[in-house]
Amino acid sequence: MDLDYRKYDMTKFSAFTEQDEKLITEVYDQLSLDYDISVIDIEDSPYEQFSSHDMYPLFIPQICYLVKDRNNNGSFYLFVVSKVGITSRGGRLGRKFDTIQLWGLKKLEEDFGYISINKKRLMDKIAGIFSSFNINFKDHDFKDFYVLGSDQYKAINFLNQKRKETIKVFPNENFKLEVRNNILSFGLPEILTIGNSEIISKFLNDL
Repeated sequence: MDLDYRKYDMTKFSAFTEQDEKLITEVYDQLSLDYDISVIDIEDSPYEQFSSHDMYPLFIPQICYLVKDRNNNGSFYLFVVSKVGITSRGGRLGRKFDTIQLWGLKKLEEDFGYISINKKRLMDKIAGIFSSFNINFKDHDFKDFYVLGSDQYKAINFLNQKRKETIKVFPNENFKLEVRNNILSFGLPEILTIGNSEIISKFLNDL
């Protein structure tokens, strides 16, 4: 990666420490081995279309990458985001940048409404009972995952065999997957690492 990449827009990198910048550079270089990757303006991505005022209130996108597969012309977007922590000084609440993470968006071929998928856990099951988006999704091949959606048939249509297999083999059960209409969001609520960037990118490319 060009060591002067920060000249692209200094405001995008002002929140990062020197150690963060080194990690971001290493991630970029590693992904560049397998994909065509370029830095773009967040406004040129689907972020604004996908987001609402309450989306990821503790996450602030700092850098956006357009990532293209060299073999099948598929593409997706990766965002280096700052997870915001809350501090208290003199009785006043303030915000500080805590950790950096990696999240992705991918445009889908049709409108699937709202869908949320995660690995089944007790708290998810309890929350789902009271959710207005709870759907009666029963699939023995997908029994380890909890599916919420606005439309049962759209959720079933989204979860074709290829997508189910891609989700099932993802190696980290902490992933967060959400679909809003024709845009999919995917990521790990964990600190950015080269390993996480590789598995997130592979997932988005395969899906």
